Amino acid sequence: MKRLKIFALSLFVVCGVNADMVKNSANIIKDTKTNYLWQDTKETSTSKRTFEDAVSYCKNLELDGHKSWELPGFVELFSIVDTKVYNPTISESFKFVISDNYWSAKTFGHATTKEAFVVNFLSGAFNREKMDEEFYVRCYKKGN
Repeated sequence: MKRLKIFALSLFVVCGVNADMVKNSANIIKDTKTNYLWQDTKETSTSKRTFEDAVSYCKNLELDGHKSWELPGFVELFSIVDTKVYNPTISESFKFVISDNYWSAKTFGHATTKEAFVVNFLSGAFNREKMDEEFYVRCYKKGN
């Protein structure tokens, strides 16, 4: 019975909270289940950045009157993975998506290895990558 509970909990975590995405404004998608706001601009599918540049970019982003954006943590970024679709594994509510790696703010080994986790929206897989590599960025913020 204990194994069944652990499996059920793991399945919930892996499949996310079944995000419910709605258009919040011209450049923002809102997940009504988590209340997170997600950047959805052309830049999320055209510009690659190093980890350090990604953190700075999100921190300085102002979008549709909203400030205080962040590079999402691994759990936050993985929450928008839609495991029911493939290439890309993300809600159709997002207009600007590349089936490639996106940075998360979660570092590996307390950043001593100079690696951070990425989520790949081709398959929904995740991996760790060197922080000086360049990947896509999708900023988020906690809604009110």
